[in-house]
Amino acid sequence: MYKLLIVDDDVKNLKATRSFLSTNGYEVATSDSPKEALELLKETEFALVLLDYQMPEMMGDALASMARQTNPHQQIAMYSCDLSREALKNSMRAGAVDFVDKSMAPQDLLSTVASFCNRYEEAFRTIRPESTKSENRRKIEAVGMVGQSQAMAVTANNIQKFAAASDTSVLILGESGTGKELVAKAMHSLSTRAKGNFVAINCAAIPRELLESELFGHRKGSFTGAVADKIGKFEFANNGTIFLDEIGDMPMELQVKLLRVLQEREIVPVGARSPQKVNVRIVCATHRNLESLIAKGAFREDLYYRIKVVQVEIPPLRSRVDDIEPLVAHFTDRYNKKNGVKKFFQRRTLDVLKRYSWPGNIRELEAMVEQHLVTSDEPMIGPSDLDLKLYGNQVGTASGVTFAKFREMKDNEEAQFLRDALQEAAGNKAEAARRLAITPNHLRHLLKQ
Repeated sequence: MYKLLIVDDDVKNLKATRSFLSTNGYEVATSDSPKEALELLKETEFALVLLDYQMPEMMGDALASMARQTNPHQQIAMYSCDLSREALKNSMRAGAVDFVDKSMAPQDLLSTVASFCNRYEEAFRTIRPESTKSENRRKIEAVGMVGQSQAMAVTANNIQKFAAASDTSVLILGESGTGKELVAKAMHSLSTRAKGNFVAINCAAIPRELLESELFGHRKGSFTGAVADKIGKFEFANNGTIFLDEIGDMPMELQVKLLRVLQEREIVPVGARSPQKVNVRIVCATHRNLESLIAKGAFREDLYYRIKVVQVEIPPLRSRVDDIEPLVAHFTDRYNKKNGVKKFFQRRTLDVLKRYSWPGNIRELEAMVEQHLVTSDEPMIGPSDLDLKLYGNQVGTASGVTFAKFREMKDNEEAQFLRDALQEAAGNKAEAARRLAITPNHLRHLLKQ
């Protein structure tokens, strides 16, 4: 649905035009105040602005000029009964793309609006947060995530369901960068443990000799360097949730101790003589195949079944490309606010972004958005501005239209042209060169190519 803005001090005409265009499928905003209209233009991108020329508060051409300063690509059409030469000249000078007669037939107005919306779609539409949300988007946003694909809607349903079982252990599976910690946080914040701490620890990022102390704490003097008692992550997460990321990298000797925590709900700090009770929900995540690790003897089977009472699997971004558009809009909004700028990706860039495989998943997509917003000198980032690696080897393969095929067709066409020239010159290369207005040496070079 395309968004339109109508600015007119004639309230009766404003309501009538809005009603007509809304009935025909457009999302129409209206204003009888130029100042209010400018505020709307700062916040929203419109496919077309229909702007009255004669207004008491501010003339239409002045408002058009100010609007184009806010968004240089905004399409503005003057919507007026004043068709004088001066009005036309001033409007075009201010950046209006057309002058629409208020008295034109309704179907002619509809046709005019449709043509500008087509132009907007092809050249100017950018990726921005949607004001109207699909059922999938609402489900996903309800758990604090971003997306619109059916796969993520299913994940959102599981998050809601599993959050309610606040003592049940959860295993989250997914490639690096898919947002496993975000899922764990969502389950914590939606559970009865939300008032407790959420503690995340990456088992692969901490040396194995320090990991036990990080998890369970230690007592003063229990090892060299233990100059004071230390509270571990499990104790800090008491009555809350602990998220053990990359559980597949946990050493075997610690897997045994984690199993005891799951079974007995108690921990033994390093150097302590007695256990202490903890009330913690354990959420684990990994990008590794735990069943394969079990077969190799690198992961305990009994622990595996205790941590995956319920399981959430996050699909990679390449298999849910419908999420790319809302994610780009989300990250664009975040970094625009952070950097104090207003730059946007053209919607046409989705053709490229959806074909890329995204090996780094959402983390890579976010980095791409930030990079292009920082490096771009223009307010609008188009397909030609994208990093070439995003095109990869896959661009055009779905339809068979590739640059290599273009070059082949071009070469074949040139070769046929030269063959025709030789045939017309009865095979005489010197005569063919004369007819082509090139030297015989140049012709020989082209034939060799």
